[in-house]
Amino acid sequence: MHIGGVMRVRLVTAEPDETAADAIRRMLEKNVGSVVVCEGTVPVGIFTERDVLRLAGAGADLEATALRDSMTPNPLTISAEDRIVEAAQLMGSRRLRHLPVVEGGNLVGMVSIRDVLAYLAERLWNDHDETAHETAQALLDRSVKA
Repeated sequence: MHIGGVMRVRLVTAEPDETAADAIRRMLEKNVGSVVVCEGTVPVGIFTERDVLRLAGAGADLEATALRDSMTPNPLTISAEDRIVEAAQLMGSRRLRHLPVVEGGNLVGMVSIRDVLAYLAERLWNDHDETAHETAQALLDRSVKA
């Protein structure tokens, strides 16, 4: 199956000039762990829970810190046509929890590690798929050590 089959299309985005506090409020309101920072429809960064922790640990003024200065720039992205197992392996090896889905340079969706694990668990349950089992186990092993 391809990422397009599990990606979320209700996107939570922000602009680079918005503040970290704005993004955090949006994340809380939408109950998500990341905001894709876009210029128009083009992702230029991602702001995640890890970025929030980094800023809080540094004592940053969240109301005064622009996303362009606190986001992870040039986020790794995937295509809706990429296979879920490949995305899972990428997320595991790079320790990513969120991957923006891009087509033609434009943001079209978001996939989270939770989406990927749910798919792998269903595939393992229904098909007794050994690849799904190994991939899910590798992801879970990494998350336990994190």
